[in-house]
Amino acid sequence: MNKKQLRALYEEQKPPMGVFLLVNTSTSQEYLGVSKNIQASKNSLFFRLSVGALANYPELQDSYTKKGPTILEFSVLEELEYQEDREDYRAELETLLSMMKQTYTQAKEIHV
Repeated sequence: MNKKQLRALYEEQKPPMGVFLLVNTSTSQEYLGVSKNIQASKNSLFFRLSVGALANYPELQDSYTKKGPTILEFSVLEELEYQEDREDYRAELETLLSMMKQTYTQAKEIHV
C-alpha cells in the first residue's frame, strides 16, 4: 500500500464515541463525560491536567497536581455505533449521558 492509500484508510476511520467515566481514586469523585472521539477527549483531559489548565474542576486539578496521574481511572461506559446515513449524533450522545447519570448519581458532568 502506498502513502496515499494509507492516508485514505486513516481518514475513513471513525473514532469511538460515547460516554466515559473518570474517577479520582483519592477522593472517590466521579466525572461523566460524552464525546464524539473518546480517545481524543481522554488525551485532551490528561494533557490539560498535566499543565494545570483544568480550572473548571479545581478539586480534580488540585488532586492531580498533588498526587499525579495514578489517582485517575478512565473508562468507557458506553459506545455509540455509527450509522451510514447519519452525521449528527449529539442527541443520541446526550441520551446516553442522561441514562448514565441515572446509574452514576453522584457523578459530576465533565466537558473536555
